[in-house]
This record gives sequence, C-alpha cells and structure tokens, in this order.
Amino acid sequence: MKHRLSIYGRTFVSISLAILIIFAFLAVAYTSIYTASSKRLRLDELERNSNEIADLTARHMPESGRIFVTAEVTGYWAFAARSTGAIVCIIDGNNRIVYDTGLPANLVEQLEYDSTDRYYILPDELANRGRSSYSRTAEETGLNAYLPDPDSWLVASSPLPSYTRVYAGEVLLLRHTSPDSFTGLLQENSIPISFFIAFLLSLIIILIISRSITEPISALAKTADKVYKGDLSARVKLGKEEQPLTLDDVSEDLTGREDDLTLLVRTFNTLIAKFEEQEQQQSDFLSSISHDLRTPVTSIHGFIEAMRDGTITPERYPHYLDIVKSETERLRQLIDALFEQTVEGNVNTLNRSVFNINDLIVRVVDSLEPMLMEKNLTLELQLSDGEGTGYRVVADEDAITRVLSNILTNAIRFAPHSGLVLVNTRLENRLVQVAVEDNGAGISDEDIPYIFDRFYKAERSRSTQGSGLGLYIARTLIKRHGQMIKAYHSDLGGAGILFTLERP
Repeated sequence: MKHRLSIYGRTFVSISLAILIIFAFLAVAYTSIYTASSKRLRLDELERNSNEIADLTARHMPESGRIFVTAEVTGYWAFAARSTGAIVCIIDGNNRIVYDTGLPANLVEQLEYDSTDRYYILPDELANRGRSSYSRTAEETGLNAYLPDPDSWLVASSPLPSYTRVYAGEVLLLRHTSPDSFTGLLQENSIPISFFIAFLLSLIIILIISRSITEPISALAKTADKVYKGDLSARVKLGKEEQPLTLDDVSEDLTGREDDLTLLVRTFNTLIAKFEEQEQQQSDFLSSISHDLRTPVTSIHGFIEAMRDGTITPERYPHYLDIVKSETERLRQLIDALFEQTVEGNVNTLNRSVFNINDLIVRVVDSLEPMLMEKNLTLELQLSDGEGTGYRVVADEDAITRVLSNILTNAIRFAPHSGLVLVNTRLENRLVQVAVEDNGAGISDEDIPYIFDRFYKAERSRSTQGSGLGLYIARTLIKRHGQMIKAYHSDLGGAGILFTLERP
C-alpha cells in the first residue's frame, strides 16, 4: 500500500529543503569571501612580520654583510616565530640557512647539506634575488615542488639590506594554514559551522510553526474524509478546544485570536452543521411526504364517497367531477414538484394570462371542501372589488392555483377544530393583495423569518404535520412573478400569509 506523506510532512520537508539550499548557498558564498579576505590579511601580516625581522636582523649585521647569530637576535627570532605562528628562516648571502625554527621534514629532505659549515643550502631557484619583499602561497613560488600540500602554506620573504646591492640573504617565513587542533578546526570552519547550527535551530522553529499551521488543515482533511463517508456528525476541533468552533461562536476570547485558519475551520464546521440539518430536514420530509400528498387525495376520496352514498345527488355530479379532475391535476403537479425539486431556479417561462383572482379563490376553496368539513371549519370570503366583478390580475394561473392551495391547506391544517379561516382580497398601490388568516396557535416572532424556508417547520408553535415545502413553494412562485409574500400575526389570533399580484 502506497504511503501518502501528510501535509505536515510535505510542508516540513519543503520548507526544510528550501532553507537548506539557502543556507548552503550563503555558507559557500560567505566562506569563500571569508577565506579570500582572511588569506589576504594573513599574507599581508606575514609580509609585515618578515620586513620587521629583516630590519632587526640588519641592525646586528656589520658592513661586511655577515650575519652574526647571537643569543639576543635568536631570542627575537624565536619570539617572532611563536607570535606569528610561522617558521622563521634566516638565510645569508651564500644561500645558507643559518637559523630556522623548524623546517618541514619534506623540505629538509630535499635540501643540500654543507657538512663543513653544518648548514642546509637553499637552492638558487628558491632564493629571493629580486630584492623585493613578497608574500604568496607556496604553490605560487618555487617551494611548490618541495612541500606536499603547497596550497596550505603561506610564504613571505624580505631581503636583507646590502650596501653593495648584492644579494646578502633574506628572511623567509613559512606558515601552515591547515588547523592542527580541534580548536583550530573550529576557528577555521566557523562560518559553515555557524550556518549549520543556524539551520538546526531553524528546523526546530519550522517544526513548531509547521505543526501549528498544518494541524488545522490536517484536521480539516480528516473531517472532510469522514463527511465524505457519510459521518455528518464529524466536526473540526482546534487544539484543546472541547467544542468544535462554528460561525455562531463570537466570544471576545475567540475574536482576539481569530485568523484565516480559525475562520476556515468555523466556516467548515458551520457548513457541515447545515448539511446535517438539511439531511435531517430531508429525512423528516420523506417521512411526512405522504401527509402532504394526502390533501388532494382526501378531497378526491371524499367527493367519490359522497357520490356513492348519495350525499351528492346525480345532478351535482358534473360540478364535483370537475373538482375531482382539478384535484387530480393538482396532485400530478405536486408529485412532479416534489420529485424534481426544481421550483427554485426553474427556468421555465411563466405562462402569464389575465384572469379573475376572486373566481380562482372560489374554485380552490371548493376543492378543499372535504378538508373543511372534516374539521368543521368555517371559511369566510371577503373578496372586495368595489364593483362586484372581482379583481383581474396578470399571472400564471396554474402557479397561483398552487400558491392558494398551499396557503389555504396550511391554514386549514393549523386552524383548531370548528375554527375559522378568512380569505380576503383588496387593492393597494395598484396591486391586488390576497391574505389568508386563521385563528390557530399562530407563529412565534422567532419563526417568522424562516417560515418560508425549505423543509422548515415551526415545531414549537405549530403542528409538526406537513413536509415544510408548501410555503416554500408558494414563496418561490410569487418571487418568480416579481411580487411580495410575507407572514404576520393575524388579528384572529393565528397566522396570516399575504401576497401581491400585478393588475393588467
């Protein structure tokens, strides 16, 4: 099974590699600069020391140019060797090394030895007969062939003064730059070591910061996976929080430490909560859909039974058969709407026409007669038009039929037994207002803003019957007409629903 690197691991590795590359580049650059500048400083210092030793040696030389090795001058040569860390060689005009503080064994093995005077002889190609001071690396001088690692040796030479301008000897200083102790090694590589220590410290900081940044993201990913697998109860928790954060958490403590990740977590938790709520609402809807479909079925069944038992006389059959047909059509439309659930965002064009809203209200009320009789309700119509002919409106008649049926069914459902339902129409600002009121328990102030939401049911103040789609569908259809619909407290003591329609 292929192991996936976590976002924390990827972040840590990516940032660490980036820091490592940057630190390595800087270490190489600064080491190169430091090595070059340090080398130049050492060469300058070594040349200055060789000049000073040459001047001191010249004070103890007679006019003949002969070098006298005395205790006083050898003491100074030894002190100079200790203070500069270099090998001091004093060479006379005959290329004899009359004094040295310890030549390298590789160099001594290649020098000619004068057994008579007991001096080593410096080869002519190594003598400074140009009569000018210099300081160089050994690989840039003739000593390149005499030392095993000439690139790690610094050489400085200062000729001894001569009144005859003939080579009278020189002071030769050799300094080995490679560290010969652990302390020297640390000093020599102080820059790369410093960068390495800084890199280790940065890894610790990256470790802490990466965890603090990626922990919420990892928690989000794990929670999202649980939600994908169907666990809508999963929530993201930050740190030691006992309760998951949502957009409802607005405490001052939380606001003080709010950042983008915290906001993302809160938003994510809120979305999951809404999904869970919607899932529960849909579950409730499916469990109560049979009741919502029962309204037209009940009407049809009531009319047919009334025809069979003789309550409705044969001469009234055509009238009630028309109602049954209308209810059958409404039942089909309701089923289509429930299965498709495309009321909101339905792009179909409204089939607008001019019709009498009062006549439509009467037809819808007639279709609901069995429901009214079942609860012994009184339905009062106050269809005021001022002229007795009814208000004419411009709308989709089928859609408004559904609106009226849903609102009236809702009022009948929540009205008490032997209660009252009132329907009235009136003209206001050239718009026809249709209002349906009941004398039931009413709607609380907390529920009014949500009464038209999909699947919403005001369980505290209203019965839990119904799917929660009726008023939602009514609002959606009225909004598609570009009109207004609202809920309010009725003077009858119950709920009121009012909507407007456009006049021709």
